[in-house]
Amino acid sequence: MIKLSFFNLFRRKTRTALSISGIAIGVAAIIILVSLVDGFTQDFDDVIGQFKAIMVLEKDAQDQTLSKLKTSFGPKFETIPNVKAAIPEIWVMPQKIDGSPVVLDSLAVVTIYGLDTDKFFSSGIKGWIGDIKKGKTIDSSDTKGAVIGQKIVDDYQKFVGSTIKIDGEKFRVHGIFNSESDFVSGMIVVNLEDARDLSSLAPGYVHSYSIFLDDTTKDTQVANILKLKYSEDITVFTQEDMAQQMEDIIGNLKLMAIAVALISSVVAGIGIMNTILMSVLERFKEIGALKAVGWTDNNVMRMIMYEAFFLGVFGGILGIFLGFGVDIFLFSIAGVKYQITPLLVITSFSFAISLGLIAGLYPAYMASKLSPIEALRS
Repeated sequence: MIKLSFFNLFRRKTRTALSISGIAIGVAAIIILVSLVDGFTQDFDDVIGQFKAIMVLEKDAQDQTLSKLKTSFGPKFETIPNVKAAIPEIWVMPQKIDGSPVVLDSLAVVTIYGLDTDKFFSSGIKGWIGDIKKGKTIDSSDTKGAVIGQKIVDDYQKFVGSTIKIDGEKFRVHGIFNSESDFVSGMIVVNLEDARDLSSLAPGYVHSYSIFLDDTTKDTQVANILKLKYSEDITVFTQEDMAQQMEDIIGNLKLMAIAVALISSVVAGIGIMNTILMSVLERFKEIGALKAVGWTDNNVMRMIMYEAFFLGVFGGILGIFLGFGVDIFLFSIAGVKYQITPLLVITSFSFAISLGLIAGLYPAYMASKLSPIEALRS
């Protein structure tokens, strides 16, 4: 019976191929979307794990570039117990690098990150920037000096000692920092005042502060003091707060992936049902003959369900390979990271088989209820 069901699929090769393709697209959609979301999550977790500080923005600001804080806040923040350093920051999204418009082609957005380099690099603290792997750091005397991430090195063919033009201003590359995460590999680190020249920010203001602690386990305590003292002026984010925000975003992205998968499954399910139903209609006499020689309703139903099962298996296998292929392609051309886990593969394959079996129920039931006499007369 299993062998018969298997070869029945090849009677109408084109129709079978279209049904398998429908399942494959649904499975591939699940794998691609979920693996990209998981890769995005892992990348962000790596960054948050590295950034052991409290981030302070203007009250109700949506992100750093829309925030505006007075530089007078810095000394005040440093009077709070357990605060090691309050680093002022200016963030700029450049329009052109080396005369060419900046194009977003991955998570590694090109960003100008201005900060008090004297205080940051001399204190040995770790923030968004990784260790310097080539060249050296910069200080306030290095006017128009820069430290860059790997994304900038790769995309603009830069090296220690080369120049990089940012919105018409030339900077000298002094160092290259480690940047395993896409979120930070596109950063160009410069002195605070150099970043101010590239921005529209007035003197006496910065976009944000990174507050580093002597004891990182007391971040919630320090955050509560900041909120209590300056609640009317600032918004405070601990590592836990940033992680929670990202969890909310990830949750929405996964809901979108589920919605796409459900739409794909409906389309694929209709295709499978149509394929098997047409096969049943074309085999009226054959099914009637089988029932006439002793096949029971259960035997006929099992034969049709085996056909649906094989469609699900073939579609699932093809979809898994298709999903892998698209992920690899996106990574190769845009550096988009992905994470395909065994659980994701098993879940996607199970989904394909379940989809095939559900779509095959009605045609199988209809075939099982055929009257052998009427089928042989037709």
